[in-house]
Amino acid sequence: MKKIAAYIRVSTDEQADKGNSLNEQKERLTSYCKAMGWTEPTFYIDDGQSAKNLNRPAIQQLLKDVKQGKIDIVLTTKLDRLCRNLLDLLQTVELFNAHDCNYVSASESFDTSTAVGRMTLQLLGTFAEFERERISERVKDNMMSLAKNTNKALTKPCYGYDIVDGHYVINEEEAKNVRLMFDLAEEGKGHRMIAKILNDHGVKTKRGKMWDQVNVKRLINNETVAGIMIYNKRKNKNGKIVLRDQSEWLIKEDNHPAIITPERFEKVRDIMKSRSLANKHAESETYLLTGLLKCKHCGNNMKGSTSRHKTKYNEYTYYRYICSSYVLGYGCKYHAVHRDDLENAIIDRVKSIASGSTMELNLIVAASPSVSDEIKELKAQLLKLDKRMQKQIEAYELDLISADDLKAARERVENNRKSIQEQIEKLESRKYDAESVRKNVVQMIEDITGTDRVKAKIALRNLILSIEIENSDLVSIIYKA
Repeated sequence: MKKIAAYIRVSTDEQADKGNSLNEQKERLTSYCKAMGWTEPTFYIDDGQSAKNLNRPAIQQLLKDVKQGKIDIVLTTKLDRLCRNLLDLLQTVELFNAHDCNYVSASESFDTSTAVGRMTLQLLGTFAEFERERISERVKDNMMSLAKNTNKALTKPCYGYDIVDGHYVINEEEAKNVRLMFDLAEEGKGHRMIAKILNDHGVKTKRGKMWDQVNVKRLINNETVAGIMIYNKRKNKNGKIVLRDQSEWLIKEDNHPAIITPERFEKVRDIMKSRSLANKHAESETYLLTGLLKCKHCGNNMKGSTSRHKTKYNEYTYYRYICSSYVLGYGCKYHAVHRDDLENAIIDRVKSIASGSTMELNLIVAASPSVSDEIKELKAQLLKLDKRMQKQIEAYELDLISADDLKAARERVENNRKSIQEQIEKLESRKYDAESVRKNVVQMIEDITGTDRVKAKIALRNLILSIEIENSDLVSIIYKA
């Protein structure tokens, strides 16, 4: 006798819908089995579960039993009781077939043991997924409308905020710790050290857990603390949360009270990026220019190298910066420069800027890494828009979409293009001149010339983007705006 598994499901919203209740599904499938002359089925029941994916307890047990060969036929009242996602549906049925198990839908009157049944299954699956996507689009449209026209909280609050009457309000106790994190970052502390200090002070996360470097990094990079809200930034793709194209983001500045000013937020984000370049040597005082030096000959980093020599008379320690490509034997010319000579030369140049000397009038100034990365990302979005529009044109030429659809697609793309171009122009129009560098130098000169080498190192990373060395000579310094 065939072993029958009857799967029934109802979501929370469907509890009261006619024909969808668990009892009615159970009665229909029991009667169907009797009419087919099959044995009474074993029921697998998911109560209050959506069909958007397969993360349901009963369906997981069903799949496990199918793999173990315990079931010959899986039966449902309708196709959408099993899955509404076409990919999940086809993969599930493929799993059934691989284990000699057929799928039967009582309402649609087909089974997957026949070619016609498999074709019908795919067609119905397409419509089931289409309906789910329409529901998803309606929800998304409603959320985007709320995001554009209100400043209501549409997501859970991050650390530092609570939601009161539907709006973000600052939680002063948590905000004090957020400001502490940014203070520590400006002092040169890394994510791991900041987490340790918070834990030593008994500070807990929003969920009452201890801090680690991951959630510290996530908070320091969260625009919410700067009063900026970004909607539609991420999406669920095949069960994974991924970033959407930046052209799809809805960015609202001054959406709610800021704990950290936007300017300070960007500054600290740049500080943490510069730490990543210095890697494990970020807090070492031995070499001030770690992560900043570039070999002009090959373009690779130059790193600190310490060597000790001992004779019967004396013991010497040499501190040098050496091209990493040369060290690894990649054929670069031998480029090395003595640490003290180079560091003193850099500090002297910085002093001349602070004193207003004409020596440094022709400064090379570049946008900060975060601004440069943002411009680069926006330009990449323009290329993606071009490809998207080309696909729409190809679909029109193949009669897959109408002229009206093509026109609507073109208008969407052009609106997105205009928005991105405006963002690029806004970023590129910022002034990156010698005067902005001079102001930064004046603020940092005490740390740079002081006796605390760790502070000097942090200040130089905040001031300088990169330094080029060729044949042991200083070629150029590129300052951050």
